[in-house]
Amino acid sequence: MKRLFSILFFLFFFSSQGQQLPHYSLYMLNEVIVNPAALSLEKENKITFMLRDQWNSFEGAPATQSISYNHLNHRKYKRGISIMNDVTGPISIINATLSASYSLKLQEKDKLAIGASGSLMQYKIDNSQITLEDDGVFDPALYGGVDKATGSSLALGAYYYHPKYYIGLSMPNILGSSLNISDDKDNNKLENHYYVNGGVNINISNNNKIIPSFMLKKIGALPVQFDLNLRGVYNDLLWGGFSYRTGDAVVALFGVDYGQSSFGYSYDITTSTMRIPSAGTHSLVFSYRFNTKDRDRDNDGVLDEFDKCPKIPGLLSLEGCPDRDKDGIRDSEDNCPDDYGLKINDGCPDKDSDGVIDLKDKCPEIPGLAKFEGCPDTDGDGLQDKYDDCPEEPGPIINKGCPKGPSVDTIYITRVDTVFVTINKEVIKTDTVILSIPVSDLKQVFKYVKFASDKYILTNKSKLILDKVANYMLEKTYLNIKLTGHTDSQNTEEYNMKLSENRVKAVRAYLVSKQVNISRISIDWKGESIPIADNNTSAGREENRRVEIDILNEK
Repeated sequence: MKRLFSILFFLFFFSSQGQQLPHYSLYMLNEVIVNPAALSLEKENKITFMLRDQWNSFEGAPATQSISYNHLNHRKYKRGISIMNDVTGPISIINATLSASYSLKLQEKDKLAIGASGSLMQYKIDNSQITLEDDGVFDPALYGGVDKATGSSLALGAYYYHPKYYIGLSMPNILGSSLNISDDKDNNKLENHYYVNGGVNINISNNNKIIPSFMLKKIGALPVQFDLNLRGVYNDLLWGGFSYRTGDAVVALFGVDYGQSSFGYSYDITTSTMRIPSAGTHSLVFSYRFNTKDRDRDNDGVLDEFDKCPKIPGLLSLEGCPDRDKDGIRDSEDNCPDDYGLKINDGCPDKDSDGVIDLKDKCPEIPGLAKFEGCPDTDGDGLQDKYDDCPEEPGPIINKGCPKGPSVDTIYITRVDTVFVTINKEVIKTDTVILSIPVSDLKQVFKYVKFASDKYILTNKSKLILDKVANYMLEKTYLNIKLTGHTDSQNTEEYNMKLSENRVKAVRAYLVSKQVNISRISIDWKGESIPIADNNTSAGREENRRVEIDILNEK
C-alpha cells in the first residue's frame, strides 16, 4: 500500500515538472518566499496574503494560499514567518517557514545581505478522492483514510542591493531532504532548487519609474526556466506590466500601493501543453504595513517621520535628502545639482569668485563684474576689457576705452539726454544721441535709430528719423555716412552679432529706398560689444538696441 502511495506521489511531481515549491507570478511583491535574504529590503513590519488559483478550468487543479509576517527587530537583523498551503486534487502540502537575515552596509547606498530559512512540511493524500478503475475492478484499499508524509528543508540566500539595481541568489532545500513516505529514499527525495533574480530601477522622475527584472530558476534535472518582467510605476501609486516565463506562460501584472496597503493581481496565459484545457491562472497579493513610525522607505537610515525626502535615498546631515555633487546643499534646492558649488550661489560653481556663477559668467576664469556678466573692467571706465583698446587706462566708450580724444575736426556727442538744435531758425528737440559730426556741419544732428528687443524691423519713429537723414544726404550729395549696428546682451554673442548685422542692413535698405545711393553708405556691426548703457536694466538695454549714424567726410 505504501509502495503504491509512493509511486502516485512521484508521478504527481513528475507530471508537474518536479515543481515541489509553488511558483508565484507576483513573487517580486514578497521576495522572501524565494530568497530569505530579501528580508533586508523590508523597511517596516508587514503582513502579506498570497493566493494562487492555477489552471482554474481543471477540477482539482493546484491552488495555493500563504500568509507571511516580516518583523524588523533590528536595522541589521530581520526575521519572518510564513505558512503555505498548496492543494492539488487529493494531495495537499502545508509548509511552515522561519526566516532571518543580516545586512551589511558596504557604501553609502549599497547593502549586502545574507539570509537563511528553515521549513517543516507535511504532505497529505486523501485516498477518498481517488478512484482507480481497471476493467471495472476497483481497489477498495484506496478508499478512505489519509496518508501523510513529513519533511524539512533549509534555504540559504544572498542579496546585493543598490537604489538603482539589485541581484539575489538563493538555494531552497540545500540539504536535499527526503520525505518520510516509504523505504525508497530516492523516490522521496526533495529536489534541489536554485534561484537567481535581479532588476534595475530606472527613475523617470521622483515618483515614476520603470523596473525591468528577471528570475532564473533551476530545479533538479529539469531545464533552466527564465522569468522576464517589466513593470512601470506611476506616481508611486499605480503600477502595471507583464512577464514572460519560458515554456510556461505570459503574465499580465497590475497593482496599487496606497498608504500602508498594497494590492497586486496577475493573470497567467498558459503557453505550455496545458494551454488547451487551461483557462489561465489567477494570483492575488495583499500586504499591510505596520509600525510606520519607524518606516524608512528609501532605506537611507532616516526614518520617514523625519525624512524631508522619504522616497529618495539621502544623507542624515540633510534630513534624508540627496546631494549628488556633495556640496552640502540638497538637490531640490541646488540650481546646479551635478556641480559642486556654494550656498551663496544656490549651489552653483563660481571658479573666479566674482559673484557671477559659471553658468552665467562669460569670463568664468577671470574675476569680473555682474553688470558685464562676469567679465572685467580693469580701468573702471565702463567698457569691458575684451572690448577696451586701453584696458589699463580709463577712457570714453566712444574712443573704445582710450583716453585720447577724437580728431579736432569732429565732435562726438554721447549719452546726452536732450539736445536742442537750430535748423533754419527753427528749434528742434531731439532725444538721446550718439553720433559724430564734422565741426563744419554742426547745424545738423542725427539721432541713432532704436529697435525693439530681438527685432530688426524699423518702427515708424525710426522711419521719420531716417527720412530726415535721406533728405539731408540728397541735399549734400558729397556726403557719405557709416551705419553701425548694436544690440543688448540678452542673447548669445553669436546671435547678437547676426542681429546687429540685420539691423544695420535694414537701415541701409530703407535709405536706399529713399533714393540714397548705396555706394555712399558703409556698414558695420558690433553685436553686444559696445554698450552705451547698463544692460542690467530695461532702460539701459533699450539704449543699446541701436544703429548709429556717422558722417564720414565732406568736401
